[in-house]
Amino acid sequence: MEKVLEIIKKNKVKVIVLVILIILVVIGVFLFLDYKTKEYSLTEVSEYKYYQLNEDDKYGVIDVNGNIVIEPIYESVKIPNPEKSIFICTKDNNTIVLNENKEEIFTEYEEVTAIPIKGVASSIPYEKRVLKYKQDGKYGLIDYNGKVITKPIYEEIDAMENKESVLLVKQEGKYGAINDKGAKLIEPIYDEIKADGFYTAENQYGLSGYIVKNTTQDGYRYGYINYKLEKVLDVEYNSITRLLDTESTDVFLIAVKNGKYGLLKNNKVLIDYAYQGIEYDSTNNIFLLQRNSKYGVADINAKEIIPINYSSIEINGIYLKAYRNENEYVFYDAQGNEIENSKYTTMLETSENNYYITVNEESLYGVINSEKKELIPNKYNYIEYLFGEFFIAARDDGYLGVINTKDEVVVEFMYEVLQKIDDTNLVEAKILKENKLELYGTNLEKICSIDNAIASKNDEYVEVYSEKETKYFDFNGNELTPQDIFKNNNLFASQKDGKWGFIDKQGNIVIDYIYDKVTQINEYGFGGIKQDGKWGVIDKEGNTIIEPTYQLQEENTEPEFLGKYYKVYYGYGESYYTNKVTE
Repeated sequence: MEKVLEIIKKNKVKVIVLVILIILVVIGVFLFLDYKTKEYSLTEVSEYKYYQLNEDDKYGVIDVNGNIVIEPIYESVKIPNPEKSIFICTKDNNTIVLNENKEEIFTEYEEVTAIPIKGVASSIPYEKRVLKYKQDGKYGLIDYNGKVITKPIYEEIDAMENKESVLLVKQEGKYGAINDKGAKLIEPIYDEIKADGFYTAENQYGLSGYIVKNTTQDGYRYGYINYKLEKVLDVEYNSITRLLDTESTDVFLIAVKNGKYGLLKNNKVLIDYAYQGIEYDSTNNIFLLQRNSKYGVADINAKEIIPINYSSIEINGIYLKAYRNENEYVFYDAQGNEIENSKYTTMLETSENNYYITVNEESLYGVINSEKKELIPNKYNYIEYLFGEFFIAARDDGYLGVINTKDEVVVEFMYEVLQKIDDTNLVEAKILKENKLELYGTNLEKICSIDNAIASKNDEYVEVYSEKETKYFDFNGNELTPQDIFKNNNLFASQKDGKWGFIDKQGNIVIDYIYDKVTQINEYGFGGIKQDGKWGVIDKEGNTIIEPTYQLQEENTEPEFLGKYYKVYYGYGESYYTNKVTE
């Protein structure tokens, strides 16, 4: 009997331990899920299925084939996510939500609306995963399938500026934040919450934190919560600013406490609250400090590299000009080393570490190398680094050209506009008085010259087009054919003797050269045809959808077509298609 009791006791202990382990695992799972729901994530829209339609100033919806999905009978139509068959339609101050079958959905709610994003560049100006609904005078969130994400417990729900997928919510007169999965990020205990605006190409606004504000009897007071939702600063500061243009993802905050400036890196105070001002210079990654009306400089680690005993300090590129008084000054470099007998007032870094642009006391520009050897004398009104060994320069007559590191003219000084096309090795040049656009390639050889032309950069090529001709180039200046670019097309725009038509992949004429201008067949299978100043549409097989009918306002542009409709941009990232005929 004693042995039986002993076995029961042992097993009882095992059962208790097992129950505790199960509880811990369950808690861990819930904690993990809660953490996951608070992660910052964005929705990418890969396929556009629906577009706004405007006919006679009434709105509806068309699909990618140009077929009408929702008749244009509404005063406004919003398509929050063009992948989803959800259309918010307003007529006579009454808003309903329809699907692609013209069925009214979400009727159980008083109101369902899209949530406009703020301060975020996007072709879709709404939150892409959620909608706001109203019930019994309060607001909540649903997803695009109608699933309730949050109960209607908020007085307000709005997008947070510079933080897509994060929503500002109001409860009992105070603001908090949730994400579009419904997870609570910040308790609703503040008078104001703003994202700090920090952005990186890799994480977008994912690493930005939050500046929170409350009103006290002494005025406004601010605090800071980082992107991990950790409170870094209590709400007791006169102001808080995050450095946005630093290369580091560390959180640098300039904070003012009791009227004095200090600097924090993450949770650590780097510079104590003892200054009248702290300013960050992103070029040199340094801080300009002001204390007792005197100025000095600290590096990014808060080490003082220029003593705080100057009446003012000018930042001229990587040169720092420190004034002892109005007429007496000393030059320093960005590391705090004093520069003696400098003949330059300004020195500017370039993206090529071996080259520096200099400015002398006569405000004339030149170039030296990293060994301080003069490559280009200071004789130009302006110099800008281009790529390789090339620089854009301006003479005193105002014309622009290109020179190399031997001060040899590579592109003649004859242009009013001269600029590198971003992320390419191409240079766009304009002679404004002749309305001529010219393009130069990697070796600064002229690769095209077209009157009344526009240069447009696409994902993989640059297009230069006018009424009379169109040319395509890769990012190094190699000319491409339409067949090289539009590989899925069967028809290609072609020009001959001042007229336009379409050819097939073998170069055979499919549509004769009878038009004043045409466009390539777009991704949806439609192309534009222009005759006598008016545009029409063909499909990918060359069938005429609509004869040249549309008089478009922009003469030197290539319109976009979807079926018989053309695209109109009207601001705030929004557009619609229409068949409106103007004379």
